[in-house]
Amino acid sequence: MSRNKSAFAFYLALGLCLPVTGVHAASGNASSPTIKKCKDATGQWHYGDSAADECAKSKVTVMSEEGMTKKVIAAPPTEQELKEREAHQETEAAEQQKAAEQAKKDALLLSTYGVEEDIIYIRDRKIAQIESSIKASEETLKTLRAALARMEAQAADESKGNKKADESTVKNIEQTKKQIARHEGVISDKRKEQEALRKQYADEMERYREIKKNQAAKASVTANKP
Repeated sequence: MSRNKSAFAFYLALGLCLPVTGVHAASGNASSPTIKKCKDATGQWHYGDSAADECAKSKVTVMSEEGMTKKVIAAPPTEQELKEREAHQETEAAEQQKAAEQAKKDALLLSTYGVEEDIIYIRDRKIAQIESSIKASEETLKTLRAALARMEAQAADESKGNKKADESTVKNIEQTKKQIARHEGVISDKRKEQEALRKQYADEMERYREIKKNQAAKASVTANKP
């Protein structure tokens, strides 16, 4: 049951007046009487044998009858603290997952390349393969553009004297233009693919060097241990 400040003063005075063989001797025992002190949300202090209901969300100080602090019971976490704790746990879990994924990537990187030259060799080979595909499309473009020029000249001849060009000629011109546009798009995509590969292998090279540097540093520390 909760008590007011005067009750606490009474207990304190009583403790001071009792002989050592009484309350003072018992104060060192874990089962000796205790008083609990807490402050509610309004700032009001409460004293009693048990924590007051008003202090259910507050820190509680457990004292002996002499007024000596025996232990402190922390206040339960607030809703905001619980949210922050949950957010922290989620962040921590995400970081752990990211670290695990990076460890897998690092292991794969080391198992794929024995030396830096391997990275360069594979990069250059893939870029060269794409370049061959680009060259083939460029050769096709030359042929299509030459054919388009001939068809457009033919259409111009057919249109002389306020005549319309032959329908088949017009149709062939449109089809050829679509083919040219398609090959130009292929070449553009292939160039982007090459740039993406260059960036990918630049990143892999940087990470590979970093891993090797860390491994060398750890090996040096181990070797220098007494």
